[in-house]
Amino acid sequence: MGMFGDTPEIKLPRPDIHLPRLDIVPFWTDELKAGRAAYGRGDYGRARKLFLKSSDDGNMVADWYLGHMYRLGHGVPVDPAAAYSYFSRVADQFSSDEQDPFRLRIEVDAKIRAADYLRLGIPSAKLRANPQEAARTYLQMATSFGHPRAFYALGVMSIEGDGMRQNPTQGLKWLNAAIRKHSAEAAAYMGELCAKGGVVPQDDLKALTWYIVAAGAARQDEDPGIYDRLNDLKFAASQETRLEAEARARVWNEQNPGNPNQ
Repeated sequence: MGMFGDTPEIKLPRPDIHLPRLDIVPFWTDELKAGRAAYGRGDYGRARKLFLKSSDDGNMVADWYLGHMYRLGHGVPVDPAAAYSYFSRVADQFSSDEQDPFRLRIEVDAKIRAADYLRLGIPSAKLRANPQEAARTYLQMATSFGHPRAFYALGVMSIEGDGMRQNPTQGLKWLNAAIRKHSAEAAAYMGELCAKGGVVPQDDLKALTWYIVAAGAARQDEDPGIYDRLNDLKFAASQETRLEAEARARVWNEQNPGNPNQ
């Protein structure tokens, strides 16, 4: 996939914020269960207090939740440094030999989230960008665990030449792998490539089709940018193009079942 090298910093589109479901985890305490319940109903203040107490006891689930709270600004200001700190604490416990699938899911997610921050750096925390190291993490998480966000990140970095040699052909393969795993962000990025042309031929029909697929894999309250862009493309398209794009997206979803949002 090319050698790692120094390249300009390029931001990824808005990240997928779907959290892994952890319904039956043997290390859930009553405190953590209460925190998860509070988080689920949007009572982030109470959730944070409960997670902080569990975090002080060294519980990685609490650290993982706190990382997402600071990443997303749920009940706290968005704070990349705090999010990175919590994700790193979980990522440091990663073991490829982990037998508990739920614990492994948290560790893999945390590894990727930490890599997201490492790739771009956090100036306020004096964390220098290291896209090469981030790419190595993405590659491990993609090839060993098939994580869609890792596929997506590798696709964008290969296309842009960010942290690795520019290789659009390989990048498109990574993106397609992410899309097949119902990555909304990968489908949206593919839609943008089709809308702009260059890496792939410019094609308004395909751009709209991929954005319809992306919206089907996203959640409107979490990914409003995807829906806003979809509406713009629909507004600019003819009725014939809209109908054809909807038909193509429907066929694609039928041929690639498994999207939890459908």
